[in-house]
Amino acid sequence: MNSLKLLRSCLFLALVPLFSAAGTPRAKAQTSLNHPNLVIFVADDLGWNDVGYHGSEIRTPNIDQLTQQGIELDRFYVYPFCSPTRTALLTGRSPYSLGVTRPIGGSAVLPLDEHLLPQTLKAAGYQTLMTGKWHLGNAKEAALPHKRGFDSFYGHTGGSIDYYTHKRGGGMRRRPGRAQLGNTSLPDWQRNGRTLNEEGYSTQLIGKEAVRLLKERNKNQPTFLYVTFNAPHTPLQAPQEFIDRYSTLEDQNRRVYAAMVDAMDEEIGKILKVIDEEKMRENTIVLFMSDNGGAARGGASNEPLTNGKGSVYEGGIRVPAVICYPGVLPTGQKSDQLITAHDLFPTLAKGLRVKPRNSKPFYGEDLWEGLVSGKIAPHRDVIIGSGSIAIFHKQWKMIQTESVDGGPPYRELYLITADAQEEVDLASVYPDLTEELGSIIARFPKGSGVANEGGNRGRRE
Repeated sequence: MNSLKLLRSCLFLALVPLFSAAGTPRAKAQTSLNHPNLVIFVADDLGWNDVGYHGSEIRTPNIDQLTQQGIELDRFYVYPFCSPTRTALLTGRSPYSLGVTRPIGGSAVLPLDEHLLPQTLKAAGYQTLMTGKWHLGNAKEAALPHKRGFDSFYGHTGGSIDYYTHKRGGGMRRRPGRAQLGNTSLPDWQRNGRTLNEEGYSTQLIGKEAVRLLKERNKNQPTFLYVTFNAPHTPLQAPQEFIDRYSTLEDQNRRVYAAMVDAMDEEIGKILKVIDEEKMRENTIVLFMSDNGGAARGGASNEPLTNGKGSVYEGGIRVPAVICYPGVLPTGQKSDQLITAHDLFPTLAKGLRVKPRNSKPFYGEDLWEGLVSGKIAPHRDVIIGSGSIAIFHKQWKMIQTESVDGGPPYRELYLITADAQEEVDLASVYPDLTEELGSIIARFPKGSGVANEGGNRGRRE
């Protein structure tokens, strides 16, 4: 009998390392999920020259580290304004065709019959979580994130807020306990439609909520976490400790702006740390991007690209972006693949092994296999419009701006793969190609317009 007990004890001790190698129940849940997790970070008005890996004086070590862990998307294109980019990202469709060419405000909303990425993921069994800025309509409850596929929403719904008081307006009108619309004396800060009166710097509150959501998530379900910072959008506000880090910058706007980007990067680092602690990293696709180019008057820099926010020149629509998926996507690479915000829905769906549930056709393309292989995939012509219109055709980019006096449109043609700074206009050298691209724009369907906020700059500043 003693020999039998000894044998059992030895067998138990021999099996202990095997149980340990299998990991905790949390780790088991991650490896047994049917689909990878997805985390998307969106910065607001972040310029091309506002990340460390582009040589900026602004410190962004956590964003920079993502470029070492994944693919730097060097030709990633969005729209000149916030709402159109977010529309393209979440629908995979053309905001220009939907009439979303400017920031959504007032009574306008992203059409409620449009199918969104979180709806597809929720149908596939994902928990869909959002913290940050929405800006796709708040005039009715049906337009809010928690009614459009997200299980939970925390943040603000309009274009910008005070970082500390969270005031601007947004949400529901004349409903007790609800966020109010169009009154700047009231906070645009809510959880699932209910106004919150909280103290704190919004960038840090958004990050804190993301950390909470990850720690409290259902570990038996895949997770989609959509983190949309309002930083570094104006107003220029940051904690003094971050401003002090940039005391050598002479320009006050640039100094505060740099502090805002630094604070955002720190929150991204905290979120990535939790992803590691929760043993999610190996089974998580992480995407970082800006929603449009930076606004120079708001302290941003898009150098060496031309112009910025509100423009369809490179400085307005070509933005920092990176995607990571350990063990699947290459690491430490820079891709020259043309990829747009429209492409994200179909591309990420393939990477997540999820069937899109949209009934209307995507405008974007599935580029996943090219990202995995590192090979450049041919991309069909792409039109990005917001007042002025840019069309990408193979190695070319043509910009068309309508005449204010009813005359013929003004057109510029660039060999964009070799002239990212758009210095040499070749429209007069290749008039037939310029006219052909203009004809494509003329045939492209344009929506009647659902947005009523903001302005637009077409010509070079």
